[in-house]
Amino acid sequence: MHQMSEDSFDRLPDPLILVIFNSVADIKTLIRCRAVSKRFNSLVPQAETLVLKVDRVISTDSDGSFFLSFLKSIFRSLHHIISPKSLPIQPRPHNSPTQILRGFDRIRNLEIELPGGDLCLEKGAVLKWKAEFGKRLKSCVIMGYRGLGEGEELDFGGDMDGGLKVRVVWTISALIAASARHYLLRELIREHRELERLVLRDRDGEGTVVMDREALRECRDGEGEEEQEEEAVEPGERDKSRTKVPAVQMRMRHEPLLELEGCGVRMGGATLVVVTPIKDGRKTGTEEAGLVCDAFEGMFGEAARTLLKTRTYLLEMNSF
Repeated sequence: MHQMSEDSFDRLPDPLILVIFNSVADIKTLIRCRAVSKRFNSLVPQAETLVLKVDRVISTDSDGSFFLSFLKSIFRSLHHIISPKSLPIQPRPHNSPTQILRGFDRIRNLEIELPGGDLCLEKGAVLKWKAEFGKRLKSCVIMGYRGLGEGEELDFGGDMDGGLKVRVVWTISALIAASARHYLLRELIREHRELERLVLRDRDGEGTVVMDREALRECRDGEGEEEQEEEAVEPGERDKSRTKVPAVQMRMRHEPLLELEGCGVRMGGATLVVVTPIKDGRKTGTEEAGLVCDAFEGMFGEAARTLLKTRTYLLEMNSF
């Protein structure tokens, strides 16, 4: 009778339960698991793969800070399932992903998902970007268009000549969004030194920031240098809401009307921009193609690969 009444789940070894927790990944679910039993409560903090999803964005208040609003939204979205017994966290003046993740000891792979993108574009325009960071920007691939259609219903004519300024604005907007997202990860990177991969994306699939093991180590090693650089800047000139974007070169490709054979649609005003720091030197064709192919899938991936074969416009931009 004793054997029959024994919970079969208790026979599973701890490493196997941790494999299950790593497959679950969702932080809200794992926090709930801590309340199941003392054993679960002790094992959940050892999970190595986590996904933190933000439910909603709280409108900005008097400080006008996207950074603080984002942090408040994370805390409020999780507040109803966090209790002192299940996940003891000391209150702080500004709640952050670092505070929420402080109950986890061995994070190696972390993904943070925002509820929506940051960019406000003209009606009908769509933009996607992927940025890789270390201490600073390593690369950013941007893909956008101004309309989709079939048959002959799209005709943007000489769109590049009249829309170059718009596309530069697209690029700057994407870089600002990427650098703001990178900035808010700094404290988290500093505290979780076992991190090997960090991804910050939005649910709409607009933008993604990626950092691998080498980039994370570079970011930690460069902390002292960053502080010295910030002290050297006049207080009125500092932008404490994002990481500074270095001087970059932008390799831009454009087609007023792009035929996509794979999905059978026509993309109007299709534009691909590959951004890299000037000090890193110009990328080879193979390196640039690798960045583009890793950045997008589906329709955007097909469009980006097609644009790689078209004429390139080279622009340079100072740091900002």
